[in-house]
Amino acid sequence: MNTAVTELQVDTDPWKYFWYLVYLVVMIVTVIPLFVTLQLPQVFDRITLLLIHEFAGFLFIGHTLFSNIWAMRIRMTQPEEAGIWARGFLRKLALSITFPMSIISPGAGLLLMEYYGGLSNNPWAWDAYFAFWLMAGVSIVPDVIRYGRNRNAANPKHGIMSGAVRGNFGTLMVIYILWCMIAKDSLVYQVFY
Repeated sequence: MNTAVTELQVDTDPWKYFWYLVYLVVMIVTVIPLFVTLQLPQVFDRITLLLIHEFAGFLFIGHTLFSNIWAMRIRMTQPEEAGIWARGFLRKLALSITFPMSIISPGAGLLLMEYYGGLSNNPWAWDAYFAFWLMAGVSIVPDVIRYGRNRNAANPKHGIMSGAVRGNFGTLMVIYILWCMIAKDSLVYQVFY
């Protein structure tokens, strides 16, 4: 796609501020559990919540690593037709795996932490949720909005560098979340409390 047309398309997007508002609302609502003690209902038992949390996390991590390596590489090195196909496949994965799992995994984790006194009594869980929130703000929410809107479907090279940076940040946050959950240790919680 012509750069001038792309710039004109961005500048004349009538929904741009609506999607900024959606992003802002999602980020404000999802930060609440970090600073406000919520009494969440214990709908499921611990084992069920742990299985839901871990399975959703496994799907999310698998897709994150897969998409960051595979789709970016295809979009950067293969012919345009393959890049368009890879971008379309990545869109399907983002909307069918990333989007629901990015709600299910932290949601089940928050419900599970209620059995252990909430995030404020488990600094490692607070750090993991905070890292996920950062990852959501930098990578997940913008990508889901972008792929949901699908405005640049015909241009597989659109957003490759920013996507690579966001993807690498997301991968680092996933590694930190895994470290928090395995080591049951915290590095960030002390800064806020």
